[in-house]
Amino acid sequence: MANVAEYLEAQVMTAGPHRLHLLVVDGAIRFARRAQEALEHQRWEELDAALSRSRDCMTELIGGLDAERSPDLTDRLKSLFAFVYRNLVLADLERNPVRLRDALRILEIHRETWLELGEQLAREQAAREAVPTPHARSWTT
Repeated sequence: MANVAEYLEAQVMTAGPHRLHLLVVDGAIRFARRAQEALEHQRWEELDAALSRSRDCMTELIGGLDAERSPDLTDRLKSLFAFVYRNLVLADLERNPVRLRDALRILEIHRETWLELGEQLAREQAAREAVPTPHARSWTT
């Protein structure tokens, strides 16, 4: 168990912003899935704990949004994450599998979209790096 904790700590400490966001989304999904299983088996304490952890991840996602870069996108993401958070709360209060399933589906779609964005950014970066830059002539050439 200590090795897992050390590995996760290393992942977080060395991750860039895009990867950090993905790690938190993955955490929210992982805990929501645990909650889903606990709800199916009526393990209420496990349900409460898993939903609490998933909500903690959502709080991190909301708090990590940077409105200065893109206010419109930030507002949309904040609304989306608040909707997920609300569904996680209501799933807990109502013991409602539909609310939990809705929250989980949105998180999964966001994860897929985030991965595609990362791939697109990587392709763009690779294309920029592949373009040769003109070399300045020095007095020796």
